[in-house]
Amino acid sequence: MNPYLTDVVGTNVKVIKHSDPTIVGMEGRIVDERKNILTIETARGERIVPKTSGTLLIGDQEATLERMRLRPEDKMKKTRRKGRR
Repeated sequence: MNPYLTDVVGTNVKVIKHSDPTIVGMEGRIVDERKNILTIETARGERIVPKTSGTLLIGDQEATLERMRLRPEDKMKKTRRKGRR
Protein backbone atom coordinates (compact mmCIF):
# COMPACT_ATOMS: atom_id res chain seq x y z
CA MET A 1 0.00 0.00 0.00
CA ASN A 2 1.31 3.40 -0.98
CA PRO A 3 0.16 5.91 1.70
CA TYR A 4 0.87 8.82 -0.65
CA LEU A 5 -1.62 7.66 -3.28
CA THR A 6 -4.24 5.60 -1.41
CA ASP A 7 -6.74 6.08 1.38
CA VAL A 8 -5.17 5.41 4.80
CA VAL A 9 -8.35 5.60 6.92
CA GLY A 10 -8.67 2.43 8.98
CA THR A 11 -4.98 1.54 9.01
CA ASN A 12 -2.88 1.13 12.15
CA VAL A 13 -0.07 3.65 12.59
CA LYS A 14 2.70 4.65 14.96
CA VAL A 15 4.27 8.11 15.08
CA ILE A 16 8.06 7.69 14.86
CA LYS A 17 9.15 11.34 14.58
CA HIS A 18 7.28 14.62 14.84
CA SER A 19 7.98 18.28 15.49
CA ASP A 20 5.64 18.02 18.52
CA PRO A 21 7.39 15.75 21.07
CA THR A 22 4.11 14.89 22.85
CA ILE A 23 2.93 13.03 19.74
CA VAL A 24 6.03 10.83 19.29
CA GLY A 25 5.31 7.17 20.11
CA MET A 26 1.54 7.48 19.71
CA GLU A 27 -0.08 4.35 18.27
CA GLY A 28 -3.58 3.82 16.99
CA ARG A 29 -5.91 3.59 14.02
CA ILE A 30 -6.55 6.45 11.60
CA VAL A 31 -10.24 7.39 11.74
CA ASP A 32 -10.21 10.61 9.67
CA GLU A 33 -7.89 12.30 7.21
CA ARG A 34 -8.00 15.89 6.04
CA LYS A 35 -5.57 17.99 4.05
CA ASN A 36 -3.48 19.12 7.03
CA ILE A 37 -4.42 16.69 9.85
CA LEU A 38 -4.90 13.04 10.69
CA THR A 39 -7.25 11.95 13.48
CA ILE A 40 -5.93 8.85 15.26
CA GLU A 41 -8.00 6.75 17.66
CA THR A 42 -5.75 5.68 20.55
CA ALA A 43 -6.38 3.89 23.82
CA ARG A 44 -6.86 7.32 25.43
CA GLY A 45 -9.32 8.60 22.83
CA GLU A 46 -9.01 10.45 19.55
CA ARG A 47 -5.93 12.60 18.96
CA ILE A 48 -5.21 15.03 16.15
CA VAL A 49 -1.83 14.83 14.41
CA PRO A 50 -0.83 17.74 12.16
CA LYS A 51 0.76 16.78 8.84
CA THR A 52 3.88 18.81 9.55
CA SER A 53 7.45 17.61 9.85
CA GLY A 54 7.16 14.03 11.01
CA THR A 55 7.28 10.36 10.09
CA LEU A 56 4.66 7.62 10.53
CA LEU A 57 5.04 3.86 10.50
CA ILE A 58 2.14 2.44 8.48
CA GLY A 59 2.31 -1.34 8.55
CA ASP A 60 5.98 -1.93 7.82
CA GLN A 61 6.48 1.25 5.72
CA GLU A 62 7.70 4.64 6.84
CA ALA A 63 5.73 7.59 5.46
CA THR A 64 6.69 11.26 5.59
CA LEU A 65 3.80 13.46 6.68
CA GLU A 66 4.73 16.38 4.39
CA ARG A 67 4.32 14.15 1.32
CA MET A 68 0.86 13.07 2.58
CA ARG A 69 -0.34 16.69 2.64
CA LEU A 70 -3.21 16.22 0.19
CA ARG A 71 -6.93 15.82 0.59
CA PRO A 72 -7.95 12.14 0.32
CA GLU A 73 -10.02 12.84 -2.79
CA ASP A 74 -7.04 14.54 -4.47
CA LYS A 75 -4.94 11.41 -3.85
CA MET A 76 -7.41 9.43 -5.96
CA LYS A 77 -7.26 12.01 -8.78
CA LYS A 78 -3.45 11.89 -8.70
CA THR A 79 -3.55 8.09 -8.98
CA ARG A 80 -5.83 8.15 -12.00
CA ARG A 81 -3.74 10.78 -13.78
CA LYS A 82 -0.62 8.62 -13.50
CA GLY A 83 -2.46 5.67 -15.04
CA ARG A 84 -2.30 3.55 -11.88
CA ARG A 85 -5.30 1.65 -10.61
